[in-house]
Amino acid sequence: MKPLNLIFAACLFLTSIGCAGCEPAQETPEPEVIEDPSPITWEDCSHEIGDHPCDFNLTDQNGDNWNLYEHYGSIIVLDFSTEWCYYCRVAAADAQVLQDDYAAKDVIYATILVEDSTGAAATQDLAERWAEEFGITAPVLAGSRELLDSTNPGGWIVEGWPTFYIIDREMVLDQYMRGYSSTNLMLMLDNMLVDELEEEEN
Repeated sequence: MKPLNLIFAACLFLTSIGCAGCEPAQETPEPEVIEDPSPITWEDCSHEIGDHPCDFNLTDQNGDNWNLYEHYGSIIVLDFSTEWCYYCRVAAADAQVLQDDYAAKDVIYATILVEDSTGAAATQDLAERWAEEFGITAPVLAGSRELLDSTNPGGWIVEGWPTFYIIDREMVLDQYMRGYSSTNLMLMLDNMLVDELEEEEN
């Protein structure tokens, strides 16, 4: 065999070896992301103690949307207040202290302002002024009487100002308090936290 033919044959042989496993490039499929099922499985809601509260979206003092159900897994204190209510202002003066004291235990203190000093629905501007006046960085939400049972058959039951609801980590209404007492409010929270520890130990 001539030298040129040998070289040509060798090149063909090497090429066949190099391309023996050649196939069109295939994209590697991305791993399937399996999301945990939502813990929000109920269809009915009410504002009776022992039931799941109804969800809501309100604007906070920073102009951001605040959604109740997004905070599933936390203990939530809802403070229904008005600008014209004296004891609401007393509660507001303690709001950030309470939030700071319980933040490490994943407790959220959220103020829902229902009315301004004239009785009109609260606005984001009022929420911002309220937060600034009382040094509150916890959520201050602009609400209205549309949230209440007096105007909404499924609304929150508020029979005096301020009114507090405490929601447990399973998004169940656990306790209710009309009027304001920092001692009573902290006692209610402390009892819930003690009960949680006892359940974990059993």
